[in-house]
Amino acid sequence: MGRREEFLDITMQLVAEKGFGGFSMKQVTEKMGVSEALIYKYFETKENLLYACFESMHMRIAGLFKEYTLPPLEGPAQMLAAIRGIWLTYFDFLVKNTYKTVYYFDYRDSRYMADILAHDEEARTTYFRDFGALMHKINFLSHFVERTSEAHLWTYVLDTTGIFAKRVIRGELPADRASYEETWKLIAGGLLSVVGLTAPF
Repeated sequence: MGRREEFLDITMQLVAEKGFGGFSMKQVTEKMGVSEALIYKYFETKENLLYACFESMHMRIAGLFKEYTLPPLEGPAQMLAAIRGIWLTYFDFLVKNTYKTVYYFDYRDSRYMADILAHDEEARTTYFRDFGALMHKINFLSHFVERTSEAHLWTYVLDTTGIFAKRVIRGELPADRASYEETWKLIAGGLLSVVGLTAPF
């Protein structure tokens, strides 16, 4: 892990544990045992550092969707299996990344992200792009995207899954396969009513 990645990692740990309030770059350098001047060689401001943390995690999530290989989609059953597989890949990734996942979703709900979204068109679309492209490949079987607002649909699936993942990470929900399946049932209940499929629960 390079020095820049160390700064990102420690920042995400600190914010996940204590929140954004009172966070400073000095806290990062003190924990790492390096001079405060060093961090400014990589990040000009605290805001730059915090966004870089978010972006690093976001790019990894985007990679999940870009690299996911869909199975043959020959009917509703295969379509349901594909959606479930995508969701499980996403949920498992979030749970395994513990404090980075907590940081990621806390940042998305913070004033820092609100400021970026207010001024950056690219940032407004990036979050949904890769997941949306994958879902559009499935859409041709049922045209479910046309039945609802895309922004609402993606927000429901991605952000609700993030909420459940944080509860698992914090020990508020079990971290076992049965818990995963129970979470999927709840997510799928809302999703499939729009998709027009019946889940075999």
